[in-house]
Amino acid sequence: MKTALVGCIAAALATTGADAGFAGFVAFSRNVEQSTVIDVFAAATGANDKFINVFDTVSDGAFVHKAGLATKTWKPDAAGFSSTRSTINDSFMTAGTFSGGAYGGEYYASTNTNGDPNFSGTSWNATPASPAATSIPSNAGWYTGDPTSVDNNPELLSAWGGGYTRTDSRLVAAFGGDDAPSDSSQANFGVWVAHLVVSGNDQVIGRDFMFTASATVRGGSSIAQKATYTFTPSPSALALLSLSGLASRRRRS
Repeated sequence: MKTALVGCIAAALATTGADAGFAGFVAFSRNVEQSTVIDVFAAATGANDKFINVFDTVSDGAFVHKAGLATKTWKPDAAGFSSTRSTINDSFMTAGTFSGGAYGGEYYASTNTNGDPNFSGTSWNATPASPAATSIPSNAGWYTGDPTSVDNNPELLSAWGGGYTRTDSRLVAAFGGDDAPSDSSQANFGVWVAHLVVSGNDQVIGRDFMFTASATVRGGSSIAQKATYTFTPSPSALALLSLSGLASRRRRS
């Protein structure tokens, strides 16, 4: 269930139609030490689109967080530029990248990231005694506090080639008759929205844990689109991960 604030932001920007920005979710995964690190993007149809929010997230995954007051929840530790794309053992959500760019090859979570009330208890704002938020609360959402910010600009997904394995999502439902793509396989742009870390190598989003969510992305014009997507790995993605895991085990032997 979306919060009133997020609903107002989305409603102010949204109209229906085929000229829309959201094209599903795209995940890029890699093995890092004894974990699998998965970066999730809200796919966009163009370089001028803007991310608005993710909402109604459902996942049964168990995720890794750093110890510490600022890093044991889903709120990004954006202060001091300590939440980076290369963080090994920390999971967090974000509404794009700080200032829309990289610093020394590392991307920092957007300081405009806000969690909605479905991040209940201490899953977004920790207390000294609270446990790590290793699960995503049911129907949790997060959004940008500034829909015009450069943080929300898409980047080219082709930069995530090489050692990263891409997993695409498929459409579950579009809102208001929007013409959403059936899957994200043709998406060339995306806005960084989540950094997920799970224990063990070769973990696959949509196979080893479920991740289904809705998002709103505003198109290059005044159009905004909302839709729900879920991850279902293709046979080719599973084969690539298996080969990657085999190669890494051989290197360690």
